[in-house]
Amino acid sequence: MTEILIADDHGIVRLGTSIVVKETLPLAKVTQAEDFDEMIKLLSEKQFELLLLDINMPGGNNIKMVEKVLTVQPNIKILVFSSYDETLYALRYLQAGAAGYLNKNTSKADLKEALLAVIQRGKYMSPEVRELYYNTLTMGKSVLKADNPLNKLSNREVDVAKYLVQGLGIMEVSKALSLSTSTVSTYKTRIFEKLQVDNIAELIEKFRLHSGV
Repeated sequence: MTEILIADDHGIVRLGTSIVVKETLPLAKVTQAEDFDEMIKLLSEKQFELLLLDINMPGGNNIKMVEKVLTVQPNIKILVFSSYDETLYALRYLQAGAAGYLNKNTSKADLKEALLAVIQRGKYMSPEVRELYYNTLTMGKSVLKADNPLNKLSNREVDVAKYLVQGLGIMEVSKALSLSTSTVSTYKTRIFEKLQVDNIAELIEKFRLHSGV
């Protein structure tokens, strides 16, 4: 029996995803977690073959989530299932150790394909992410940066920027990411410089244009 864990803070998403999982893998046993802490608790108590992970939920909203999951269960396959734009986030999470990345706006057929690919072959890339991956290998990151200015940001800068565009202040971001306020301020300055914006409104507009956030 394949043990699968779905971690998402939206009950309707967990329900819909579990239905697709059972249609795709009838013998699978599905467990659900509604926040990061519950997910880690379940992972520490039981072995799972696959984790469907939302990367924006209470207790977890950054790339370090993948590292923490793999620390608890090194052999688990992680399929990131997120509303965030694949072209900005997919390669970052794959490089961090995820087995696949899928946008929530995808079709049921694509979700089924991703589930089978991860279970059977250990990896999944959508055609768009595969093209991005090959472009990175053959032409380098500079090509990607020309396409999307947000690719200039480091993983940690993306984490900080996500909170800033949600309206959080320096102290709130500091608490959410367990960073000092001075470190968050430094990241904010770098983000503004790299994206050539002068304020939060311009940052929000830049993310609106170039990502799914």
